[in-house]
Amino acid sequence: MASQAERKAKTRQKLINAARRLFEKHGFDDVSVDQIVKAANVAKGTFYQYYQSKVDVLADMTRGDGAERRRQTLVAVANGMPAIPVLAQFIDALCQWFEEHEKIAEALIHDSFRVNVEEADSDAHHYNRTFIVALIKLAQEQGSMRTDVPAEELAKVLGGSLIASVLWWAQAPQPGALVKSMQHTMRVFLEGAKL
Repeated sequence: MASQAERKAKTRQKLINAARRLFEKHGFDDVSVDQIVKAANVAKGTFYQYYQSKVDVLADMTRGDGAERRRQTLVAVANGMPAIPVLAQFIDALCQWFEEHEKIAEALIHDSFRVNVEEADSDAHHYNRTFIVALIKLAQEQGSMRTDVPAEELAKVLGGSLIASVLWWAQAPQPGALVKSMQHTMRVFLEGAKL
């Protein structure tokens, strides 16, 4: 017999799977919570036990999608891969993803403010901010980034720049503009964070 935690995880996954299928078929804007619960075969009240909106489902989905890749990346960096280029590539890829999903970029940024800090800190593979902290710590261990400022503080500077850039860009999205803006920001950040 499944435990309550296992049943909850299964229900959450049913909601994520249903939302993914619907988002892929109809697009994010054209899918409602009612459609998600119907496709998942759960009550609408059950949806709201897990999520406040369909943006929350999408955020949960995107965190889970990259978790294994982020875990493998941290292992590779811990085993000697240079952290700085990995960090720059990660920020570029994140900005490219936002550009490809411009209609939901702003909503996902706002959703990220609702994530519980303890929850985010518990798993560096599921949350971008804890992944960035982990990469910066590894860069510090490799001697390629200053150590007189804690990794968490450096990550706040970089994360804050990313958030501001996405919100600014979302007001008048232009292809390539977000990536270019963050590449400039990364150069400034890395110059200030160098030893």
